[in-house]
Amino acid sequence: MVKLKFDFRDIFRAARLSLSLQRLWIQFLGIFFGYLGYLIFTYCAILTTGAHFKAIWLRYGLLPHIGVYHLSWYGYVLFGLGLFIFVLFWMITSTAVARAVYMNLKGFSFYTWKDSFKFSFSKVGSIIATPLSIFAIAFFTGLGGVIIGLLGKIPYVGELGLSLFTLVWFAASVFLVFIILGFGISFLLTPPILATTDDDAFEGIFQSFSTLYSQPWRLVIYEVLLVAISLAGFLIMSLFFKQAWKLMNMILVLGMGDKFVDLSYKASYLLQNWVYPAILWSKSILGDYASYFFFTRTFIFTEISLVLNISAWIMAIFLVFIGGYLLSYPLAIFNSGNGIIFLILKKNKDDENLLERKDREEEEDEMDFEKEEQSEQENQATKEEDKE
Repeated sequence: MVKLKFDFRDIFRAARLSLSLQRLWIQFLGIFFGYLGYLIFTYCAILTTGAHFKAIWLRYGLLPHIGVYHLSWYGYVLFGLGLFIFVLFWMITSTAVARAVYMNLKGFSFYTWKDSFKFSFSKVGSIIATPLSIFAIAFFTGLGGVIIGLLGKIPYVGELGLSLFTLVWFAASVFLVFIILGFGISFLLTPPILATTDDDAFEGIFQSFSTLYSQPWRLVIYEVLLVAISLAGFLIMSLFFKQAWKLMNMILVLGMGDKFVDLSYKASYLLQNWVYPAILWSKSILGDYASYFFFTRTFIFTEISLVLNISAWIMAIFLVFIGGYLLSYPLAIFNSGNGIIFLILKKNKDDENLLERKDREEEEDEMDFEKEEQSEQENQATKEEDKE
């Protein structure tokens, strides 16, 4: 078991803990399936406006959004469904990553990515119920305020009664703001809460509000620090990947010559068109520095042979997957860090080290192991009796 210091220094462990094939693979799978659901339903939503698929593809490629389109109600339903799938897979994956990190910190080095996802999917009900329950509390609290406002329309009595209870309505509004903040915090903390406590939605709701109330400044400062570490990890890994790509090109050109130049150029052209919105975003944020991590120039269409063209498409598809794996690293840092942050906050507010506690999954594994040992002993005893 790893001994934590239970302060901000532990958060820096997230970068190292996330640089693992297991955690990166868990995060990549979550990105892939969540993004795939968003991509399909967003394209379907935009197509309901009468736009042609080719025009949408040329404009957005793999990164569509509905910003300039006027959707019908069923178009918004399709888009909402895509967002729901994306958020759901994000929460499931966040739980799986946090669980893998938690078990690694406890010393279970052979806890696999399949075990992490098995645990996470067993918590799907709680993952969905926690933020939905908090949202329901906020919604009905706000609805109660609307009803009070309607009662205030009653002549004389309503106006006077509403004004006399101003302090009550203000206190209720403060409570509603707290609930809304808890709703936002639940998306951050529900995965690590479930991953480290092996509990249900009630625990997720309670710990979200408890942490927000008792540890607000630590939570804010730790999250800002974690975002900075995640961005730094992304920039460093992007620079590393780009240099590796340049080195690969230099080496293969020596052997394949101009054919590989054409192949690499066409693959870069395809990839650039597929993710063009991301290039614009990176340049708007990083300016000229974007060239250190992304494309340094604009690629133009070129005619090449059929075989090279097919090869370029294959290479471009693999480059998309490499990009997804690259994006997995900062997201894995963020999810790993949130798991560590909750362990720190839990220790500070409740004086409980969750790494020292056995959860239900561990107890069940121990029971299964004891049953197997008992079964083996009984089988051995039976064999000895038969021999006698």
